[in-house]
Amino acid sequence: MKLKNIGACLLLVCLVLSCKDKIRNRAELYSYIQDTDHGLLVKKENNGITVAMSYIASKLISDNQKGGDKTKYLYFRLVYQIQEKDMLSNVGEDSYSVLFSRLSFKLADYLMVLSGGKKEEIADYQFSPMFGATNNTEVIVAIDPEKLADKNEFVFQLKDIGLGLPVYEFKFEHAAIDHLENLTKNLKIQN
Repeated sequence: MKLKNIGACLLLVCLVLSCKDKIRNRAELYSYIQDTDHGLLVKKENNGITVAMSYIASKLISDNQKGGDKTKYLYFRLVYQIQEKDMLSNVGEDSYSVLFSRLSFKLADYLMVLSGGKKEEIADYQFSPMFGATNNTEVIVAIDPEKLADKNEFVFQLKDIGLGLPVYEFKFEHAAIDHLENLTKNLKIQN
């Protein structure tokens, strides 16, 4: 009988400790976002090419910028990798300039947001090529949450930019984003 009570108490303690009520530092924040169970990172893979989208917590945006309305938009990271390396460093010369141009100037032709049966354009994006200095090709994407018809979920639809990939959809729920924002509301990010 005592053994059952001790086991039940241990289980209860484990459950309480596993429920996070806040995120305490940058490492915990990144770890939380990278856990696909939290709904803030969606990955797609095809023939050694990985395409992923993840939410960027507003705390990471607002603590690193001064002035302006930084939290008007929701920010996401679109990442391309080939064999776990920078995508642009692993394509032929004939494809490089086309892909570079599409990521730099034409991404809005390939990426849109679907919400409540309506298509919305992305508000803005920024591609900063790293020329092989990192293991991925990354674009920061901003969307205006006020323009989303469905207040529960939205989907990024990404057409192939020239890698021979299918159309991908990356679904995000507002509840997952709101939950992260609540977990980080008192977080102070140290640079």
